[in-house]
Amino acid sequence: MKSKWKDAPLLHKIVTIISILVSLSVVVLAVLQMFDIWNQAINICVPLMGITMLCQAYTQWNASRKVAYFSIGTAVFVFICAIVVFFIK
Repeated sequence: MKSKWKDAPLLHKIVTIISILVSLSVVVLAVLQMFDIWNQAINICVPLMGITMLCQAYTQWNASRKVAYFSIGTAVFVFICAIVVFFIK
């Protein structure tokens, strides 16, 4: 079931744009971390991946609840890992 961009609700459009922007920032931060330009970029990159998973859960909620539940579970796991790593360091 494909819907056109102009037919999508405003909140769905906003979440989609936020998801794209956060995904791009994750890629940029990962490149900065890999090339050792910014050593602490991973501390921001990991929680942003959790936010991306929550955005995916919202966009998939009506299309596939199984994917949405998996995305929520993955986001919770990512946030827990980020908190644990934050307190270990």
